[in-house]
Amino acid sequence: MYTTAITQAIFVSTSCATAIIGDDIDGVSSEYEEKLGIPVIPLHCEGFKSKHWSTGFDSTQHGILRQIVRRNPKKQEDLVNVINLWGSDVFTPMLANLNLRVNYVVDLATVEDLAQMSEAACTVGFCYTLSSYLAAGLEQHFGVPEIKAPQPYGFAGTDAWIREIGRVTNREELAEAYIAREHARVKPKLEELKKKLKGLKGFVATGSAYSHGLISVLRELEIETNASLVFHHDPIYDSGDPRQDSLGHLIENYGDVPSFSVSNRQQYQFYALLQRTHPDFILIRHNGLAPLASRLGIPAAPLGDEHIAVGYDGMLNLGETILDIVAHKKFHEDLSRHVKLPYKKWWLDQEDPYILAKEPSLIEAI
Repeated sequence: MYTTAITQAIFVSTSCATAIIGDDIDGVSSEYEEKLGIPVIPLHCEGFKSKHWSTGFDSTQHGILRQIVRRNPKKQEDLVNVINLWGSDVFTPMLANLNLRVNYVVDLATVEDLAQMSEAACTVGFCYTLSSYLAAGLEQHFGVPEIKAPQPYGFAGTDAWIREIGRVTNREELAEAYIAREHARVKPKLEELKKKLKGLKGFVATGSAYSHGLISVLRELEIETNASLVFHHDPIYDSGDPRQDSLGHLIENYGDVPSFSVSNRQQYQFYALLQRTHPDFILIRHNGLAPLASRLGIPAAPLGDEHIAVGYDGMLNLGETILDIVAHKKFHEDLSRHVKLPYKKWWLDQEDPYILAKEPSLIEAI
């Protein structure tokens, strides 16, 4: 191991095999931290140790809280931590209306960005699976309040999110003025989009909280959205606060989702789910599902920038994206007439995508 003059920290992550063998990464990390004079952080992110399936988000964030975050913070009353995985920074222009600055972490953040998290006025997170541990730790150990509000999707979510940030940072008047301006600006444009999108039916297949937010926006656009496939469900968040119940917020403000499934994105199951509702388009997070949709004649929008639908402009952005993909629907319909699905007729005739889980004996009979 070596370091250079510009190295400020080193992270040592584990695998399942590392833990099984029993490698002493804590001892090695401590030894090299003393030699190099910089933080060397062991991250115990083996899949069977993390409570977040195999991602290790919580374990990784524990290391950051333990050895990077500044212990004696000098508070910056205009700084807001934004914790997310990736995506464009739509938060800086939004929160600038409240005279707030954004500290966007964790991916691509500098060591200083991570260190100053304890100095922020508050923390907001997206997808509670990947942000809630860090946000809860900052609140419990450093007094940085986590914003406990719905995520900023659609008018209901964005209004509530802005208001809570305004309340926590003592900027209520600026928040209300910003909300009023954005409503006046966005609503006429939204009405024009609704006319163009009228009659469309959508399907959302993403992570849980992200799916809930996207459905909220689709319903703001008056697009019929009666089905969704989420890849996991998190009924309890680290804060334990019901205001972070994104599914509850969706149902309360935009109604129920009749065909709502939780599954780990198996393509053979995805086929039957789509056959239930026959959508005009699909919003997906993982590109692996797009080819199957195309084989069925359904265009899909892989949302590489996960913030496309965030905030007031997010409703307009998502509407324009949908118009772009449905404009190519003829291509996908032509493709579907010249390809075959890799499944037996027996499976294609099944109406229940989870029948093999309910009746395992069918596998032997096939």
